Amino acid sequence: MTMLEAGGNAVDAAIAAALVAGVVEPMETTLAGSGFMLIHVPGQAQAIAIDFGPRAPLAARPDMFKLDTERSTDRGLGVSVVVDDANAQGILAAGVPATLRGLSDALKAYGRLPLKTVMQPAIAAAHEGFDADNYYALEALANLQALRADPGASQVFLRDGLPPVSPHLGAATLGAPIRLKQQALGASLERIAHEGVDTFYTGAVSQDLLKTVAELGGLLSAQDLAACRSDIGPARTLRFRDVDVWAPNGPCGAVTQLQMLQLWQALYPEYGPTDDTPERIRLFTQASRHAFADRYHWLGDPKVVPVPEAALLSTEYAQAIARGITAGDNLQDWSTLPAAPWEHFAGQAPHDTWSFEAGQRAPAAWQPAGGTEPPAGTTHVSVIDGDGMAVSITHTAANHFGSKVVCPRTGFLFDAAMGWFNAVPGAANSIAGGKRPLANMGPLLLTRQGQSLAALGAPGGRRIISAIVQIAIKLIEDGDSAQAAVAAPRYDASGPTLLLSERLRGLSTQLAEPASNQRWVSEQHEGFGYEMARPNIVVRHADGQAEAACDPFSKGFALAR
Repeated sequence: MTMLEAGGNAVDAAIAAALVAGVVEPMETTLAGSGFMLIHVPGQAQAIAIDFGPRAPLAARPDMFKLDTERSTDRGLGVSVVVDDANAQGILAAGVPATLRGLSDALKAYGRLPLKTVMQPAIAAAHEGFDADNYYALEALANLQALRADPGASQVFLRDGLPPVSPHLGAATLGAPIRLKQQALGASLERIAHEGVDTFYTGAVSQDLLKTVAELGGLLSAQDLAACRSDIGPARTLRFRDVDVWAPNGPCGAVTQLQMLQLWQALYPEYGPTDDTPERIRLFTQASRHAFADRYHWLGDPKVVPVPEAALLSTEYAQAIARGITAGDNLQDWSTLPAAPWEHFAGQAPHDTWSFEAGQRAPAAWQPAGGTEPPAGTTHVSVIDGDGMAVSITHTAANHFGSKVVCPRTGFLFDAAMGWFNAVPGAANSIAGGKRPLANMGPLLLTRQGQSLAALGAPGGRRIISAIVQIAIKLIEDGDSAQAAVAAPRYDASGPTLLLSERLRGLSTQLAEPASNQRWVSEQHEGFGYEMARPNIVVRHADGQAEAACDPFSKGFALAR
């Protein structure tokens, strides 16, 4: 609200909030990370996408990580299993930091306030610190060994090798919580606010970053930083019922989200049931599995590999899959696959997708020996201002505490973007120098007749995709309020087991999914578990009034006035 009260618009407010999040949520994101942003300007027919997504350093190679054949699990990181988890923690996990470039470009093009003003809350947060609450302590404990391994991260995020514990935690009387201050980061942000964001990419701050990278044996180079740009243009779009759905253009959750919506309206040419019936859950599960199977096989950086996007989002393709689902061609019980779905489908095409592509381009033959399920660790900001300008930003460190490496000279936390790639060569999403990995981030904007309807998104790894699609359906089809849509029980079929909110347990015996493949999620603990993502949303009603909501079972903040 501070930026709006200072005469700024939704872009100023959203960027200020995103910058603060990059300081006070190191367990989720970093200003040396990446992200995607959507803007709808009142009176414009199209929404704008500003993509500052993850990218591999130019020196990255397809075989740069050694696969760990001794482990079948990755200790919960959700990435290809490599020796020492080097694709998810340590300096080799770091991608090209693009967040500051993207936010700065958006501010120049669509904001009203100067960079100095918009950065002040983040600078203050770095110097004054943030409360090390129980959520922070749990995340730090879960990543303790890796945080201890890096002197920079240990100095900033731990105290005597352990997460700081506020005096009031577990005590009968309240005390002042411990605040984690990041003075080096604050000084760097002050310099950027004064000199401009170029100092991060080609100036003094970049030189300090690269010194640390070189000392640690990383791949990031001066050429990578100098070449960092955001992509700005009309957003991806899909017509869903009477609403235009807008999504980012880069390789992220967007294509899968839009494909799921297209499949849903192919399964239900008229509006579907408004209640969570067994049939609704079954059909959503099938739509999810078909879309995610396509995702795991076909999607990658379209500037590097052929991606049949037009086919995946076409009405004809959705109708063909819907006919198959209706006839019993179901992707049931992924727990029986010979490998995790992201591994199984990485080398096996689930559908003859290219036959639906204009020109019937020859399909790529992806036959890797495995696959990747990317990690989690993300934050999201949704804003709509009084003029109807809407903004949706998701940005990330690509894993909890990113790579767990902090540059002591600048205070910036390096991200873990390399974990989003398939560490096995030969797949659509395999590593290559300068290539963009397939991220899970999935901010959306909804407009109706050219007017902003909603801005929404979430952190939560691949669970973002299903969560945001369900909320969009609740808003558009069911007519739910923002709070009702976000608070409704959700389910997720993107992995081997079908995850369901425990509030749906009464339907257990009626579901088509085998009981052995149902896993019930206790949402009261979801703030740490990310099992159903952590969405937030702002809705603008026809009378101009706004309604904001965030997931009631996890840490978040919503404000409307």
